[in-house]
Parts: sequence; C-alpha cells; structure tokens
Amino acid sequence: MSDRPVILLAAHGERGGAANNARLAGIVEQVGAAAPEADVGSILVNVEGVVERAVEACGMRRVLVLPLLFSDGYFFEKRLKPFVTGAARELAPPLAMWRSFAPFLGDNLALRTISHAADPRVLLVAHGSKQTGRSAVCARAVAQAMQARYGRIDVGFLEEAPFAADVAADMDPPWAAVGLFLGEGVHGGEDFDVLVSTARQRPVAAFTVGELPGLPRLIAAEARERLGMP
Repeated sequence: MSDRPVILLAAHGERGGAANNARLAGIVEQVGAAAPEADVGSILVNVEGVVERAVEACGMRRVLVLPLLFSDGYFFEKRLKPFVTGAARELAPPLAMWRSFAPFLGDNLALRTISHAADPRVLLVAHGSKQTGRSAVCARAVAQAMQARYGRIDVGFLEEAPFAADVAADMDPPWAAVGLFLGEGVHGGEDFDVLVSTARQRPVAAFTVGELPGLPRLIAAEARERLGMP
C-alpha cells in the first residue's frame, strides 16, 4: 500500500448549469501538479455518505481534508467534522478562515482596480442562510480582515438580510463586487451574474473566488504547509 499522503478538497458541489463540477476538477488537477508528493482528490459534501467512504478508502495513509467552503456551518460541522478523526487525519478550517485568504482577495481586487485613483467601495457577496448563522459570521470576518487594505467593505447575502441586491442598489461608483462562491453553477454563476448585470451602477470589477487563477496555488501552499512539505 502506498504511504503517500492524500489531500482531499471538500466542496459543496454544483447545481444548475455547472452540475459536472468542472471547475473543482480543474482545481484538483492544478493542486496535484503543485504537490506531486501527494495524491489529490475531491469530495462533495452535499452528497451524503461520500466523505466517510472517501476517508475510509484511504486506509492508514495520512489524510488532509481542505474544505473549500466559506463558513464553518452545517456542511463543515455535520458532513466533514464527524468523519475526519484520528491521528493520521487532519481537517483544516474552511477556506474563508485561512489567514492567507483575505489578503489573497485583497491582492486580486487591487489588480483589478489599479487604474482607479481611489479604492472602490466593495460589496462582498455571500450565500447567507434563511436562519442567520455561520455563513454571515464568517463573511463578516472576511470583510473585517480585508478592511486592513480597503476602508469600506459592505456584506450582502443571497438568502438573508441585508440582501446583496439591495446593498448593490445603494452603491455609488466606483464599486466592486466579490463573490464568496467556488463554483460556476446557480450561485457563483447565475445569481452573481444577475446581481452584477442588473445593478444600478455597474461595478468596476466583479469576480468570484472560484474564477481566480491563483486559487489553486493558494490551496497548494496551505496543503504543503500543513503536511510539512518544503
């Protein structure tokens, strides 16, 4: 049996037009190329039973699970945490809570707004929940961490107040929209695109986390650090 460590990238999984999870597959491939000492795969937390079967299949090998999630709410607590236990198993915090994540977003925003004399107001768009909880708390924590570089960051949600569309309607130019979404399905594609295209004033920059070309490098760096790889 191989003694190579296993890196499992845990994502929610797509619905809608990107149901084949192509973006996640691309990230897995790029992280694997950046960490050739390990075997890299993915698990979908919206499919019950997948996580426990994947971890069990790794046998005695060291397993690092990196949640590509934006909160430590239901899917982290119920679909990951109970099944990643033991001396050879490590469950990292969700992507949004890595110390490298907010600076990464800030750097990408700066690259897209460098031609503007003043920093734009920023709308950070997150999923939220019909019952206010960890999604909102974690999004606000990301916003607070980004404010070390940007003085005004507002947070809006798809499923709870303040709703992102309402916040966007109140934005004066220049402003930018950043979506805390990995995939390009219903939320990261359709909902975010509609929000941007129907805003009263078009943003000078708009992107989701999953479309950033440097994301696989960020994930690979987190994996290498946690596994003690040089």
